[in-house]
Amino acid sequence: MVSRKKNYAACTFPYHNYGCVGLALIVLFLGLPALAGEGVFLLGNDALQLGRASAGVASPRSAYWSYMNPASMVDLDRRFDMNWYSVFGRSEFEPRGLLGNRVNDRLVAEGFTHIVSFGAITPLKSGALGGGVFIPSGSRVEYPYSRNIISRLFQGNQDRRLAYQHIRGVLAYAHEFDSGWAVGLGLHLSLSRFRSDHITLRTLPARYGNKWDSAYGAGLGIGIYRSWDRFSVGANYSSRHWTQSMKKYSDLLNHPLDTPRVAQAGIAYKVRPNVEVALDYKWLNWKRIGTYGSPLFGGGGFGWRDQHSVKVGVEWEAHPRWTFMAGYSFSNTPITDDNVFLAALVPVIVEHHITAGVSHKVNDNHQVHLAAVYVPPNKMRDTGRGDLFSRLGKGSTLKTSGMSCVLGYSYLW
Repeated sequence: MVSRKKNYAACTFPYHNYGCVGLALIVLFLGLPALAGEGVFLLGNDALQLGRASAGVASPRSAYWSYMNPASMVDLDRRFDMNWYSVFGRSEFEPRGLLGNRVNDRLVAEGFTHIVSFGAITPLKSGALGGGVFIPSGSRVEYPYSRNIISRLFQGNQDRRLAYQHIRGVLAYAHEFDSGWAVGLGLHLSLSRFRSDHITLRTLPARYGNKWDSAYGAGLGIGIYRSWDRFSVGANYSSRHWTQSMKKYSDLLNHPLDTPRVAQAGIAYKVRPNVEVALDYKWLNWKRIGTYGSPLFGGGGFGWRDQHSVKVGVEWEAHPRWTFMAGYSFSNTPITDDNVFLAALVPVIVEHHITAGVSHKVNDNHQVHLAAVYVPPNKMRDTGRGDLFSRLGKGSTLKTSGMSCVLGYSYLW
């Protein structure tokens, strides 16, 4: 895994067969959005990325880098990658205050999520072309009972469910200059889906009644990359991803479900020829997105703050056929202590991720990968000093944790 630009025997490959299978699997699991790791963003989709805790913007390994840093594709061979990602998430909410549902007291939402993503990269005479279909973000919670006492007693046990899904298609091109520096540009197109019975500012559940609404979106990604014998640097910037409004939820959502600007920069260094360390910093600009960053009253948002993440990953090529990975990522939660009651249906409060992985080269054409992610529990309590929901739900606590594993397959030729 540490070495790059190897020559593989040429052979034909049935793009259309694998593409159809991948699309069918994604459609199959549309109803199962995932526990997010950075706001509503997942930590990643790819085993070779997640094994190092999503560090490696300067250390490309698979087609997922067409999204993560398109410039780095110049150091990858022709390949196809597919990943199956299974996530188990658990959220515990204890409503308190005048508004909290004290009839049931402690609400638990847990379950498995399955995600399929795939992509390919093709080197060109000048540069490289790549892309794929990825699931960068999503969130889901479904409690057995309402979080607020009004909905529990008088509104048919609503205000307990929310699901958001975001499927993104990426087409990217990278060009390497004579100086060794490379730049990459990616076009991002998306389909987002949303449903909820979330209570509105009128203390009524959303009119559309937890049925799916959908919207299309678009954005851009741009990256830079440079590698030397033992050292490499990289950076990627993803624009705000603009989406259509969820018109059927106009009573609940004042703004489209855009995703924010994201910047990630990092370095990678080979401390030994077969051992590489990657260190990344990532910024997510939630405050500029109306649905997430604006205050509830006067803006109709969740009151989120920006996120800052630090990621470190280690990769050890113990044998030409076996590579081991480990990583750690920390991201401050975008949710503040003044918005915990409001966040109960979007409980993205996890901050730490600990990961490990292994990759096996079966032969020159086939590789398999396995990575695991552990998310330690994080707990928050509402101060009662925030919006009206906070004041009426003072003392409510929210606790979230999770674990996941991803199985990957790569075909190189």
